[in-house]
Amino acid sequence: MRQLKELIRVNLLFANPQVTQKGRLKGKSGTPLIRSILSQYVLSAVIFVVVYGLIMIQTDFSKQPQLFTYFVALFSVLGLSQTINAIINVFLESKDLPAYLPLPFTPRAIFSAKLIVVSLTVVPFLLPIFVLFLLSGIKAQVPLILAVLIALVLFLLCLLFLYLISSLLVFSLARTHFYKKHKKIVTSALLFITTGLVIVGVLVLNQSDALETTNGAPALVVFLPLFCLTTQVLSLASLYSLIGLIGLLSCLLLIFRFFIFPRFYEELIEISTIQGNPTRKIKQQQSLTKLLWSYNLQLIKDPNLLLQVFSSSLVFPIIFFFSFGFSNVWNLSGVGNQYSVTLFYGGVLLSYLVTTPLSLVAILLSLDKENYLYIHATPISIRYYLRQKFLFGFIVQSILTFILATLAYFLFHMSLSLWIAFILGGILGSSVFSQVYFWRDFRLFSSHWTDLTQLFSRGSGTFGLLLLQFGGLVGGGLIIGGTVWLMMISTTFLIPLGLLLLLLIVASGVHGYFYLTYWKKV
Repeated sequence: MRQLKELIRVNLLFANPQVTQKGRLKGKSGTPLIRSILSQYVLSAVIFVVVYGLIMIQTDFSKQPQLFTYFVALFSVLGLSQTINAIINVFLESKDLPAYLPLPFTPRAIFSAKLIVVSLTVVPFLLPIFVLFLLSGIKAQVPLILAVLIALVLFLLCLLFLYLISSLLVFSLARTHFYKKHKKIVTSALLFITTGLVIVGVLVLNQSDALETTNGAPALVVFLPLFCLTTQVLSLASLYSLIGLIGLLSCLLLIFRFFIFPRFYEELIEISTIQGNPTRKIKQQQSLTKLLWSYNLQLIKDPNLLLQVFSSSLVFPIIFFFSFGFSNVWNLSGVGNQYSVTLFYGGVLLSYLVTTPLSLVAILLSLDKENYLYIHATPISIRYYLRQKFLFGFIVQSILTFILATLAYFLFHMSLSLWIAFILGGILGSSVFSQVYFWRDFRLFSSHWTDLTQLFSRGSGTFGLLLLQFGGLVGGGLIIGGTVWLMMISTTFLIPLGLLLLLLIVASGVHGYFYLTYWKKV
């Protein structure tokens, strides 16, 4: 048991590298660091139970099987995402398995410790399912003790199902020749897919009120056995559901036992030690500009970097667009061209949400690490080098803004003129905010970082960045609302022209400030 306890402590450090790194930056190590990591899981569990418990306690799920199955599907998606990420981190990315070979640890003990740690990371995201089962049983007038027992058993079954499904998916892919040859690509694909599933889950939750009022909404058949077991404990349908779940679980266990577990430890050691054999193309007679752009492109190919940027810069606008687009709240098909200036301002606000302290352009210079210092010892002009790097970051941010603006074009049914104004505003905003955050990275340049979270937490810290984003969103919304009001009270063309000139003057002033303060002096 002491061995198992120590193995669990070690694997907790791998389960969530960002939390571990933040703890180490605060000077924590050993037992205090383990307690800090565990406290994060406990806090997450409490937040999930309280927030979603308050949401679900107002609804009688025992009479609405469609809504019950949608909530189970939502939390199953969140749990599946976290399980896959935890398995990748704990089993594949930890690279600790070869170190155990000379130590007196059995493969069973190592596997059990990793399994427990994966479960700890997933439980907070699945606890709302336990609350859902419990509330549904109580509302169905099932005796309290029996309702708690049934909810606990079904919760453990869901946890085991998610673990087996995730394990079969990850370990089956890890055995393939393609994974061994393209480890980063497969890992990146899994991370992006699971992040996409989380977005879908949030969208489902956003539509839960509509589903609740729609009596004809179809229930998800795959989760109906759980509904029967929760609300009709002593019925024949409940017995059949339990037999079916146990049978399916037994099949998954047999598949894992005979196809995954044999030589499991040896294969994991082989997989975890794979470094890949990347081939590099040598391009002759390449211009300095192309060389620098190719170099910057290589900097942003890291899957963890792309996932962090995607989740921090793009997820919120995507959820926002889909939520309002599907609900048909913002249907702009009947909006006239005179509101193009409003969409122009909207594009600036979109670029503000995409170009943040957590975006690529805000860390592009620090991604150089010691290479930036090396550039000073070469004949390359620093101003030229920074200009090429800024242009690269600005174009990346503009492309992201263009993609989101095009998504809004289809979801909000914009006219062509409104869409063009939206894009132009996004490009103008991207140029302004790229300047702001590029030179912020210049001032806070760091060449000795070991984790991306160190770059993202520079300056005002996480709370300050959240406050900045929220304040900008509120302020931008008020400005756009003001432009709509001005357009409604006046039909003269001077109003939109004046609003456009005002925005161009402000943008020109910002560019002039950065030219005089940085570009001219660098």
